[in-house]
Amino acid sequence: MSDKVVLGIDGGGTYTRAAITDMDGNLLSYVEWKGGAFIYKDSNAKENVFNAVHVAVKKANCELNNIVSVVAGVAGYDNESDLEWVRELTNIDGLKCASQHVNDAVIAHKGALISKPGIIAISGTGSVIYGITDTEKHIRNYDFHYYADTAARCLSYNSVHKIIAGETDQTDNEFVNKVYKYFSVNDLSDLVKFGSEGFIHDYKQRDKLFGDMASIVTDAALEGSHLAINICSQAASELVTGIRLIGANFKADTIPVALIGSVANSRFIKNTIHNTLSQKNNKKYLMKEPVLPAVLGAIILALQLNKIDINKQILNNLIKSTEIITNQ
Repeated sequence: MSDKVVLGIDGGGTYTRAAITDMDGNLLSYVEWKGGAFIYKDSNAKENVFNAVHVAVKKANCELNNIVSVVAGVAGYDNESDLEWVRELTNIDGLKCASQHVNDAVIAHKGALISKPGIIAISGTGSVIYGITDTEKHIRNYDFHYYADTAARCLSYNSVHKIIAGETDQTDNEFVNKVYKYFSVNDLSDLVKFGSEGFIHDYKQRDKLFGDMASIVTDAALEGSHLAINICSQAASELVTGIRLIGANFKADTIPVALIGSVANSRFIKNTIHNTLSQKNNKKYLMKEPVLPAVLGAIILALQLNKIDINKQILNNLIKSTEIITNQ
């Protein structure tokens, strides 16, 4: 093992992912820790990052003092006022090196499009649409005060609210029964009672409960539930609008777009986005599969902190690293 290694951290809302590579981009270890890094969604955020880093170091057979740079992409890092709690996440005894902290969308874009202009639409635990234009302008949907309510929990909340409100038909019967089973209730009256009591008092636990239900919604859309189809179609529409808002800032007529996250990549929503973006508009959108996962986007930035140029060989090594991560 090299005496010098770099650390990349993808601190999402549900998982904390850590990767260590040598200075040529060869993967030495990868860890996916159950528990996020967003302090307002997970009270154990700092502990989750600490555990992910220490397990990654152990698996890489190195020491903290071998790490020459760390880049952490953190969900919820939206303003300078967040920097205090974000920095604290990597304030780990023995980890003393060059560091950079960014929003997790930044490392996702870096990995997906390898520093090239384009747009990423993230929809999973959270949701954000982020682009780097051909004039190097960095812009998010939030800059327009546009919020796409497409995070996993949003699909579930919308579905449950409409079920309680009676906005269903016979195509939704199987979907509704799966929702009853998911919440361990017997029927609509039980669900109404559960909802009227606020479901779960703790908002973090409540959001997690609803977030974990999203796959039931997206699967139901594929199975023909009108309710689920409407919910998922609306989510796809909101993501498309956000993509086009960002796209309006590009000078180029053709813009690469990558979808990231469990919701954006669910089959019904992904297909709907593809079909909608292919319709005639003032821009042409070229759908791309992400080249690297976000955690290796963080590795690219960590290497660049050490003035290392990401040449073809390093990129190929990172792509091989992606295959190892995918197969773990």
